[in-house]
Formats: sequence, C-alpha cells, structure tokens
Amino acid sequence: MKNHKYLIIVILVLFALCICHSIDTFAQDDYYVKKATEYTKEAEYYQTKAQGYYREAEYYLKKAESYEREAMYYTKKGDTYNANRNSMYARSARDKYLTQVGYAKTAEERAADYLRRAQNMLRR
Repeated sequence: MKNHKYLIIVILVLFALCICHSIDTFAQDDYYVKKATEYTKEAEYYQTKAQGYYREAEYYLKKAESYEREAMYYTKKGDTYNANRNSMYARSARDKYLTQVGYAKTAEERAADYLRRAQNMLRR
C-alpha cells in the first residue's frame, strides 16, 4: 500500500515534469515565432524605406535632366552664366540621386538580412 502511494507520487511528479517541459517547449516555440514576426516587421520597414529612397532618387534624376535641358538651352543662346549654373545644379542633383540610390540599396540589404533572420528563427 505504501509502495502504491510512492508510485502515484512519482507518476504525478513525472506527469508534472512532462507538462512543464511541454509548456517550456511551447513557450520556446512561441518565442521563435515572435522573434520571426519582429524580424519580418523590421524587413517590411526597411523595404518601405528603400521604396521611399528610390522615389527620392527618381525625383532627383528628373531634376537633373531638367537642369541639363536648361543648360543646353542657355548654351545655344550663348548665356554661359546660366548654362554653367544649370550644369552645376544638374551635377548636384545627380549626386543626390546617387546618394539616394545608395541609401535604398543599404535599406534593401537590411531588409534581406532581417528576412534571413526571420527564416532562421522559424527553422529552430
């Protein structure tokens, strides 16, 4: 009879340990899913930033083209002052274009990195 009490206690303790282990495993799985979700949101954020940078780059490219047309117009008219000024503005706009493209590529790389992190979290 005494042995049965100990056996029941051992079984209950083992059962409790199994439940604790299951809860811990589920909590760990839940942790990885939450981290993957966070990484995915970060990736979306950086992808959105990249799109914004590309829009800015497109704006500066159009400005550069406009300034170049103006410079050509003033060159044909013989107005070297305005031609040089518009050429300078065009160079500046092209530099800004290249800067924005660089920012966009960096943001895309970060987005890809966060997607890799999310994928790694889901593999665990």
